[in-house]
Amino acid sequence: METIDGKAEHVTIYRDPEWFAAWPFNHGLWRFDTGRQDELVVSFARGRCAYRHPLDLKHENIEIDSEYVTMRSTDGGRSWPADSLHLVDTRRNTVNTLAKGGTSRLEPVDGDWTGPDFCLTAGFGQPPGDARHRAYIAVSRDRARTFGEPVALPHFVFNWMQIKPDYVVRPDGTVLLFASVGFGPAGDGRAAERLIAVYASKDRGRTWHYLSALMSDRPDAPFTKRYYPSPVQRADGEILAALRCEITPSNTWPELWGSRDGGVTWSYVSRIADFGGPTALVGLDDGRLAAVYGYRVAPYGIRARVSDDAGRTWGPEIVLRDDGGSSDLGYPRAVQLSDGSVFAAYYFNAAGEDLPVPGGVRHIAGTRFQP
Repeated sequence: METIDGKAEHVTIYRDPEWFAAWPFNHGLWRFDTGRQDELVVSFARGRCAYRHPLDLKHENIEIDSEYVTMRSTDGGRSWPADSLHLVDTRRNTVNTLAKGGTSRLEPVDGDWTGPDFCLTAGFGQPPGDARHRAYIAVSRDRARTFGEPVALPHFVFNWMQIKPDYVVRPDGTVLLFASVGFGPAGDGRAAERLIAVYASKDRGRTWHYLSALMSDRPDAPFTKRYYPSPVQRADGEILAALRCEITPSNTWPELWGSRDGGVTWSYVSRIADFGGPTALVGLDDGRLAAVYGYRVAPYGIRARVSDDAGRTWGPEIVLRDDGGSSDLGYPRAVQLSDGSVFAAYYFNAAGEDLPVPGGVRHIAGTRFQP
């Protein structure tokens, strides 16, 4: 284990004691090259929260009336002006739009999904429960200043879906979008009835087709949920995806899976760490991999590991911070900056706050470190 106190820069991106702000992993983090300092935009959800009773912290209560917002930094993530807070949409409006059918087709993007101004955000319609397979994506062509209406994705035979902004573009131009799905009759995403579905589009997102399943055959598969993929595509064409593996909310860890045939078949590569929540996987410019994840066992915080052999093995666990007040933290997104450092945005709550609930005010924070 390696602690890098003094070698990592921490910043508060957004914090308001009347709001619960969380889940950058669900919404997105983007880096744009300006020719000067890196421009960053983070997207997250926020909902009103009184912080008076543990029930105030229930995610379902926060989400149902939440807002989707962005904030912007023009100095590589070191500062995030309060006036950069921008409302993208509300949960209720998104659910209502999807209930009416959403946008039937996504207009093709000029160029491809690797364009310098392109951003993808995504989500799923829970709550309410009747929206469980109204998964959607929304596209920005202007560096996350505006987003188009949510576009409903086909749910095929799946009874339950969760979509995050997780995709890669193959060398042939095919877009692969990763979805966590459930196919059982209950539609609740139970472990034995859950998989990662890979959707493919040959026309830059106008139409989507089912390509493959990432489904574990490991001994713990009947009782372990595997979901929330974070994919990268390596220079040699191999696609790697970090998965969240969960038995219970307090028993989670990240694994790495890989495909050498363009996402058609998948195999287990490695366990990234003993414990950890949703993991942001970053392909570094020098060919290494960095994985950043929330650490949801005491001491709570944010950790990372680096691999120099395409994820087959991992270096010592890096403790980016261990001052969390409870396990309700993490869900990072991470990008590499032009100076080679990595910036991770996540939600956090700090130890030591005098509140009548576990942990502190849920807020968005960031850490910049050299991997």
